[in-house]
Amino acid sequence: MYATVHPYRRPTGADTDPLARVLAAGADPAGAIVVEHQDGDEGTVVTLWSGEPPAVPGSRAYRLVDRMDGIAAGRTPLFAQLTWVNGAGDPAVAQAAERGGRERIHPAVRDVDGLIGVLVFRSADDAIVVVGLATGLETLTEVQDRIRHTSLLPGEDPALLPGADRVELGRVLRADVPAEVRS
Repeated sequence: MYATVHPYRRPTGADTDPLARVLAAGADPAGAIVVEHQDGDEGTVVTLWSGEPPAVPGSRAYRLVDRMDGIAAGRTPLFAQLTWVNGAGDPAVAQAAERGGRERIHPAVRDVDGLIGVLVFRSADDAIVVVGLATGLETLTEVQDRIRHTSLLPGEDPALLPGADRVELGRVLRADVPAEVRS
């Protein structure tokens, strides 16, 4: 499974589908997650592809490298947190982030009430996008709090964990996640 990530700006008074605005003519993704950012008139469309996505100028292709179901798996996501990590593309940072996610963060957050799931995507140039889906904003706040209070694992190098480049919270307008991602 692959993803492409597309920012969008909501035109004033417009009621157009953000997905339709970011897709090239004839593109047929397997699914999409559309998030309207909490602040401002912007949002993000994460398109999901069964195979390698079509090339879109100015867009990276990300491969699904990890996923975690929360205790609310199967429920409809109402809110999402999008987290961009390692925009500089350092392979060592990407590897450290993946390990920290799997071995430290997932165990700390998997039982948060309202957490539907987390999808982790990595690009060929080692940038990472994490999509967290939840039933409420308070769930995402609890997830952030638990992450902040985890202790580093033995051998984790804090120099390789610089934190997020960017975080966006928002309301989910659409969440069509293919079965092969959810299971």
